Amino acid sequence: MKTTKLLGILILFFCTFGFISCSNDEKEGRKITDYKEYALTVASEKLPGVVTSCGNYNQVDVYAVMKEGATEWEALPAIEGFEYEPGYEYKIRISETSYLDYTMGDPAWTEYHFLEIISKEEKTSANLPLNFIPAWYYEEFCAYIDADFQYAIDADQEESIENDLMANEVLSSPNLRCYITGRFENWFLLDTEKNVVEQGILKTERKDYEDFPEAYRLLPPKGNVLGYMQWKFIKENGSKENATQYDVFICGKAVSKSPAPESVVPWLYQDLTVYYQNKYPETNVKAVVICYKMKI
Repeated sequence: MKTTKLLGILILFFCTFGFISCSNDEKEGRKITDYKEYALTVASEKLPGVVTSCGNYNQVDVYAVMKEGATEWEALPAIEGFEYEPGYEYKIRISETSYLDYTMGDPAWTEYHFLEIISKEEKTSANLPLNFIPAWYYEEFCAYIDADFQYAIDADQEESIENDLMANEVLSSPNLRCYITGRFENWFLLDTEKNVVEQGILKTERKDYEDFPEAYRLLPPKGNVLGYMQWKFIKENGSKENATQYDVFICGKAVSKSPAPESVVPWLYQDLTVYYQNKYPETNVKAVVICYKMKI
C-alpha cells in the first residue's frame, strides 16, 4: 500500500516538474530558431497576394521575388528596410530570421531584412504571374457577382434585343465569375478552373439616390435601399475612361438601422437604352436595363 502511494507521489512529482519545465521554457521570451542570408531578385512591380495575421487572411500587394537558382517567382509580403521603387528590377541581399515566442498570438514567425543592393535596373520583369492569390481564397473570403443576370425591355420588338443580350458572352457566360476582395478594392474574373482571365481595381463612389435612370424602375432591386453608388471596374493597366461602370443599389434584406454585412445585398445595374436605340432604331426602344446580384 505504501509502495503504491510512493509511486503515485513520484509520478505526480515528475509530472509537476515536467509542467514547470515546459512553463519556464515558454516564459523565456523570444528565441531565434534559424538565421540565413542570401541574394534574390525583386520584380519591377508588386502583385496581389494574401498574407496571414493572427489567423486572419488579408489581400494585399506583395513583392514578387526569385531566389538564386530558382525558375519561378514567389510572394514575399515585406522586406524591412528596403526602399522599393516600382519600375525597377532589383537584385538584393537579405537576411531571413525565424523566431519563436509563446507570449505572442502567433508564436512562430519569420522576418526578412534588407542588407544591400547588388544591382538595380529599370526594366519590366518577365514571366510574372497575374497574382499570388490561392484559389481557395476566392471562394472563402471574396464576394462574387452572380452570372445569372436579370433584364427588362420596353420596345416594340423585344425579341431581337433579348436574343442579343443572351448571345453576349460577357453578360451571360456561365464559365466566368467575377470575384471582389473583402475591402472592395480589387476584382478578378476567373474561369471554372480558377484561372485568372482578367483582373483590375475597383473604384467606388457614392451617388445621389434621386439620380438613377428612369429605366431602373422597370426592374427594381429587392429589399430596402440603403445606399446608391457607382462602381468602376478598371482593367489592369487600363484607363478609367475604358472602365466598365455599374450603378449599384445597396439593399438590406430586412428593416434594420445597422444591418449586419451578411444581410446587405449589392445590386449592379446598367442602363443600355441608348445602346439599343442606336443598334436597333427600328424597334422603338424606350428602355433596356440589366441587373446582377452580388453574393457576399
